[in-house]
Amino acid sequence: MLNIANLNLGFGGPAQVVAEATCSVADGQRLLICGAAGSGKTTFLNAAAGLIPRLLAIPYFSGDVTLRGRPVSTIAKDELFSTVGFVSQNVEDQLWDLSVEDAIAFPMENRGIDKEKIRARLEELIDGLRLAPLLGRRVLTLSGGERRMVAIAAALASNPALLVLDEPTTGLDPQARERLSRTLREAAASVSALLVSEQDPASLRSVVDTIVLLKERRLSAPYRRDDILPLERPWLEAGILPPNRTRSQRKPANPGAVLLEISGLTTRLARSDGKPVLRDVGFQIRAGEAVALIGRNGAGKTTLFKSILGLARIASGSILLDGADADGWTAARRARKVAYVPQNMRHILFNMTVIGEVVFSITASTATTADKAVADRAAAMLARYGLSGLAQANPFALSARQLALLGLACADAAGAPVAIVDEPLLARDVEGRRMLDIFLSSMLDSGRAVMLISHDLELVDDVATRLMILDDGGIAFDGAVMDGWKSPTFAALGWAEPYATPKLGGVA
Repeated sequence: MLNIANLNLGFGGPAQVVAEATCSVADGQRLLICGAAGSGKTTFLNAAAGLIPRLLAIPYFSGDVTLRGRPVSTIAKDELFSTVGFVSQNVEDQLWDLSVEDAIAFPMENRGIDKEKIRARLEELIDGLRLAPLLGRRVLTLSGGERRMVAIAAALASNPALLVLDEPTTGLDPQARERLSRTLREAAASVSALLVSEQDPASLRSVVDTIVLLKERRLSAPYRRDDILPLERPWLEAGILPPNRTRSQRKPANPGAVLLEISGLTTRLARSDGKPVLRDVGFQIRAGEAVALIGRNGAGKTTLFKSILGLARIASGSILLDGADADGWTAARRARKVAYVPQNMRHILFNMTVIGEVVFSITASTATTADKAVADRAAAMLARYGLSGLAQANPFALSARQLALLGLACADAAGAPVAIVDEPLLARDVEGRRMLDIFLSSMLDSGRAVMLISHDLELVDDVATRLMILDDGGIAFDGAVMDGWKSPTFAALGWAEPYATPKLGGVA
């Protein structure tokens, strides 16, 4: 099906992103590429799918990519992109503000498929991925996880021969991951081959049969799934946390003063039945706490943090930040009390240099400064998160990993009492987790607090000092993490407790 030989990819820097990569995906094969954040997985997949260099030109490209024996460079674009279905890590890059139904049907309509067949396929995908609650909604009103499921449905719609997915489980709750896995298994009848990248191999272990590790810009030899999953050494050498690791030791919490207090929060945004997305929500976050917020895709987690940040209007309730009533505050003023690290940092960048972003986080007014104390603090933050060598780089030229680190540096530098971190992409690789731990320690040890929003339950178990579960429009559980896993509220979600599943056999 797909053959890649001696592939070299670079963006003009001193080192290539991918060097001498060789691999193949046969008909019927399901190949998983695993690597740390920023290891080059996205660039490699873009080349494998033909986006590089057909749509995305890069300074350095050499090697051979052939699809069914034909060089990708010789295949007409309409034929190429009807043969290959692709879902980007940043799904917003390939979705328009259409209705959910139109977004899924568009690839089929674009290829002139019969309307009755479109309707039948649409119904099949909506049922299989359980997208019925989203029908009639505009794509850009959906949560990140909901958008991802719609994008995957659209890629599957016209039954491509090769399906390429970049980090497809990002932002999906555990139940949605199971639905995705089931759909990908069922797609085997129509999709000839699957090429997918992930940091977390366990999330797709029922789908893939072969695993390749991307480390130090090079691909490893292929492993059989069941041979590599139980091991530790290959994963650690590739900079990835082993999927077979055990529960870490929990750090004791010592909460201090209340930094954020929500009382009776009810949103103006409502669901299709007229009920507010959030109703009478109340909780506190105290100094020294890392509070994890979990819940199903679409439960209202995004609406909650947007309400706190002043980006979504509320119908009633109050928000106290560092003891002050913030109800009449602008979003800019709230940002001095609540730092925000989004899943996609590009959504909030607007300065021309990396250090300019950090300086702005400190001053809230300028990206340049003559104040030595500000300059020194910005430089120290870049050093803390390994970004000193990129101080003058354009933020939009950074890798996904570097952007995530920049988000941590900016949030730390801002000095805000509370930071909201939404689905950190650094959770599964060794160095990324070390940096995330540095951030958490910096925040908590200095009397600040973190609100972590994540579907990675093992990450939550590892780092959170408290757990909140959002369900049915409110905080249905608020307490100790281990108590949360044993609660009826968590049981009602139908998710497996982290670290509770039987470990895979094998030795390191």
